[in-house]
Amino acid sequence: MRTLLRLALPIVAGLLISGCMSGDLDVGQNLINPDEMELQYIDTVTVNLSTVMVPDSFVTSSDSTILVGRWTDTQTGQMEGRGFASLSYVTNDLPDQKGIRFDSLVLEMVYGYSVGDTLKPFTLQIHQLRQPLDIGAVHYNTQSVAYNATPLITNTFLPQFKEEIRQVRVRIPDAMAQAFYAKLVSKEINSNETMSDYWKGFAFLSPAASNVFLGLNLTSSLSGIRLYYRGNDISQTAGNLLFPFQASQFTQLTNNRSGTPLQALQRASDAVSSRTTQNSSFVVPGAFLSTRLEIPSLSEFIKPENFIGLNRAELIIEPIRRDVRDNNPPPDQLALYFTNNQNETVEAVPGFSTGASAAVASYSYLPNAIELEDAYVFNITHYVNQVMKGLSVNRPMLLKVPVGQSTMKTMIQRVTFGNRQSTTDRIRLKLYITSDT
Repeated sequence: MRTLLRLALPIVAGLLISGCMSGDLDVGQNLINPDEMELQYIDTVTVNLSTVMVPDSFVTSSDSTILVGRWTDTQTGQMEGRGFASLSYVTNDLPDQKGIRFDSLVLEMVYGYSVGDTLKPFTLQIHQLRQPLDIGAVHYNTQSVAYNATPLITNTFLPQFKEEIRQVRVRIPDAMAQAFYAKLVSKEINSNETMSDYWKGFAFLSPAASNVFLGLNLTSSLSGIRLYYRGNDISQTAGNLLFPFQASQFTQLTNNRSGTPLQALQRASDAVSSRTTQNSSFVVPGAFLSTRLEIPSLSEFIKPENFIGLNRAELIIEPIRRDVRDNNPPPDQLALYFTNNQNETVEAVPGFSTGASAAVASYSYLPNAIELEDAYVFNITHYVNQVMKGLSVNRPMLLKVPVGQSTMKTMIQRVTFGNRQSTTDRIRLKLYITSDT
């Protein structure tokens, strides 16, 4: 089913359409008097949505941050992030200094961003690894390293993103700190190898039940373990020495869809219709979830009477979201890719009227709207035109983060889309056409 909506004619229509879109609005004018033309649009072409899962692994050791936290959703299941890192040795003159007193040893980490509910306290558990990390190796989201079951340190804090320096500081237990200081002074710890033998490394976890991820920037010059000491002089001059993290940090992301509608996604060819997931579909890069789109009637499109040409085709996809201040932003950009029966990413869908560039859309919203009005708007004029003319095959598409733009932050971002039966946000294919009166 589809409904044909007619715009006001003829001058008002031209102003309305040209004011909100680009494209060739002169289709057929060399054949027909413009005063005899009519601009129309169709916005109820059926678009079927489903959620698919194509498992893969991706490198996490190339990112400057580690992700710690978890997210639980009744539809998509639970995602959990654990970070792993090790420390570097820094050449120092502590053994040669006389008259200094050890003060404390503090684990300091800069946090760059969060996703989710940061109004509640965040609990960070730090466990000691059972073996040193393989320095210089490439680490993936599927990897883990054994760590002690009992946390070395547990700290609960409220992330403060208004601070100039966003840093969490955790004091290391005095007994372990004193032992470390003694080995530095005795020169038993004097290299990266001896440093790794002593500390081995850390695993960062969070047992918090709230939906939140915290991105810890371990490559910052302010991240590491800082040794504080004082001199025995009258003013007790304070000093400190930072041992930074080695460039070997990585994140493990695990997903569990048990008990959810998406647990049916077992093979790459599986797809769960949006009709069985509350009229919605999902894109969650770190859980390998993408939205599959199919437009079955496009190849059999019945052109309206006196049809001249297609001016523009817009695929408008509205995220199900209430407020832009929810600290759960959808990906900045999404792209359309042709796919096959195995839900593989085949090639980019051509965009705009020429098809010279890929169909990519940015997330946008109206800042002054009373209720949130937001969407991804894809210009797929070239592709739709080719299918309508019989020059291209009608193919299923995948909606996902553009290839090559994934970061640890985009991996945990998630977005939910409504199908045409959704009561709020929904998907529409809007076709602007020209016909003669």
